[in-house]
Amino acid sequence: MLLCIIFNNVYESSELTPSFGFGAWIVADSTTILFDTGGDGKILMDNIHALGLDPKEVDIVVISHNHWDHIGGLNKFLEAAKKDVKIYVPAKAFKDIQKEYPTANLVAVKDSIEIADGVWSSGEIKGTYNLLPIYEHALVLDTKEGLVIVTGCSHPGIDKIVKEVHKMFPDKPICLAAGGFHLGSAFKYKINKIADSLQKLEVNYIAPSHCTGKLATKIFCEKWKDKFVDLSLGRKFEIK
Repeated sequence: MLLCIIFNNVYESSELTPSFGFGAWIVADSTTILFDTGGDGKILMDNIHALGLDPKEVDIVVISHNHWDHIGGLNKFLEAAKKDVKIYVPAKAFKDIQKEYPTANLVAVKDSIEIADGVWSSGEIKGTYNLLPIYEHALVLDTKEGLVIVTGCSHPGIDKIVKEVHKMFPDKPICLAAGGFHLGSAFKYKINKIADSLQKLEVNYIAPSHCTGKLATKIFCEKWKDKFVDLSLGRKFEIK
């Protein structure tokens, strides 16, 4: 399994162009997945080409939730992708996304479902954004080192998402939780509480990014020490 961050506002030095949003290129055995498309189609495609990747190799697109910084690059990507590539979206967002992308091959996801061999959607999980409900789903990869969980913004709470995945696979260890954790405005007490919850769930490696925030990232780094993974723009996580 290979996880490469191709769109992110969190970056150090990289040949890629940073911008607000999140997107990951994932290869799981013979399946290539684009998880989220960032907020800008030109930047997404520039980064894909800079890495020498081919959009036509993507078998599946997964959109975590219907926010511009995760779906904004979809139009440009579809222009270059193979025809009728399947795009998995939360069921509650299906109609709104369909209005924007009427010719796209959209698949509504309500419950957890295996979308490729060893690749699952968590099913949509309810969260809130600006006091309104929002539904989000995470990507779950079953690897020889355990489960890899990739999130977009974790509006339902990263601890809640990991708990839901743990219910799906109670006997499998959690190798990595990665992506946006949406803790940029959270107080230290809340961040520590969430981090403690994840440690109780025995999340082995942690890779907060995108909307996690500097304080939360620092706390996760301190708690996970050498098991903290930097997944800023252009960085990779690989299981051979």
